[in-house]
Amino acid sequence: MAHVSHKLSNSFEGALAGGGDPATSPLYVFGPFLKLIVIAGIAQVTFGASVWLVVFTIAVVSAMYRLVMAWITDGSGGSGLNEEEFGGWAVKINAAITFIEYTLTFLVSMAALVTFIADRFPILNASVSGIQYRTLVAILLSVATGWLVNRGPKAATRTFGPATGGVLLLLWAMVFTTIWKFGLHLPAIHMAAFTPPALNFTFSGYARILAVMTGIEVFANLVPAYDGDPRDKSNKAFGSLIIIMGTASVAMLIVGPAIFRLSDPLNGQVSVFTQAMDKLLPAPLPYLGTLVGVAVLLSASAASAQGLQNLALGLRERKYIPESIGRRNRFEVADKPVWIEVGVVVLCFLVFGTSEETYLALYAAGVFILLSMTGWAATKRLLREQRTVFSRKRLVTIVGTITAAVLTSGATVIIFGERFREGAWVYLLFIPVLYAFFSYFRWNLGDPNMDKAQEVSQPATALREQELEPVLVRTVPANAYIRIQKQTQHAR
Repeated sequence: MAHVSHKLSNSFEGALAGGGDPATSPLYVFGPFLKLIVIAGIAQVTFGASVWLVVFTIAVVSAMYRLVMAWITDGSGGSGLNEEEFGGWAVKINAAITFIEYTLTFLVSMAALVTFIADRFPILNASVSGIQYRTLVAILLSVATGWLVNRGPKAATRTFGPATGGVLLLLWAMVFTTIWKFGLHLPAIHMAAFTPPALNFTFSGYARILAVMTGIEVFANLVPAYDGDPRDKSNKAFGSLIIIMGTASVAMLIVGPAIFRLSDPLNGQVSVFTQAMDKLLPAPLPYLGTLVGVAVLLSASAASAQGLQNLALGLRERKYIPESIGRRNRFEVADKPVWIEVGVVVLCFLVFGTSEETYLALYAAGVFILLSMTGWAATKRLLREQRTVFSRKRLVTIVGTITAAVLTSGATVIIFGERFREGAWVYLLFIPVLYAFFSYFRWNLGDPNMDKAQEVSQPATALREQELEPVLVRTVPANAYIRIQKQTQHAR
């Protein structure tokens, strides 16, 4: 995780600092979802079931991350838990998927951003030399975002910091306006949604709007950024998660039906969220909402680039990538990974266009691979603890965690089954390539834990054995720790 110069003092500050990506999700997930079920002609049957399934998944996965935040307080989050429970192979797979996910975050956020702009300026949907104007806008904003992020975290924070607060205000304004105009009407669940042929559309719609959970991992990575002892930090981080994911859940349940009622998903010129916003909010609030949406989507793109910088720094320290890629610039950030990401984004926009629907399913697929890995790692740890000391409370937690792991694994299967030919196959190509890339450099650069072992084995070390041992247990795998013990004994 990046160096934190000023600690976060409470959960709300954390929500603003790390919630840009998940807070934007309700702005763009309804379009693909409604288009699917409206064209199929069964929207009235499946809408409520799909939405409630998503809200239930948010609840159980959030509870699972409460465990991760209590166990892993160094900022590595699910990646750290996977390494502890499954070993080095999980770290490399996790890093490979994370690299793909950060790039897709940038793609989805920037594509949704130009959609919001094109909602107000339809001329951007026109083309010049076969390239839409919106594509040119997306490319220019991508390059500008990369340049700004590479000038250090303070520059990006000052530019995009207020955006997350703005989108939270927008979503709650939509919630209260919906209740004021239509009353409180939660989505109805029809049992017919769980019978053929509607069942397939229920779960297909569920998979499409599950993208509302993207970015949830960031709160586990934020734990070290709070002040207080480890327990206080994890509590505050979980509070930040509740603020963002609670807002998303309320918006799904209250604003979602209003979007369904007021918008036309077959209107390719204006997104369904903008259509609903124009009909719900009094002028000029819808235009202010568009500005807020653009700002927070830019923030999400910038956050993905910052995440890639931090990932590169961590992989460099662990010797999974060459020093040159993870080297800091004069602003103390790794700039090369960001320009690599921007280059990939520009190429994708030129080849595949700037419709967020093109990238959304791929984005959700990677997110749920990571969530399912974290779910099974958490289950493995809980079962081990339960075998050591039986606890009824832990048994209930195990059931909830297994439910989260099954739901996220099932969502992964659904997304890959639906979208394999539409691009999900890229994971089967790029994960092995990146895994081999990380393995190659780790093999050639050596094991960083052996460097630590050599330092520990020096007789002049200032650390006493009782001070050193807990540090080693927390920071290196068991086999490396055994080697260090042997070398220490030999030195004495």
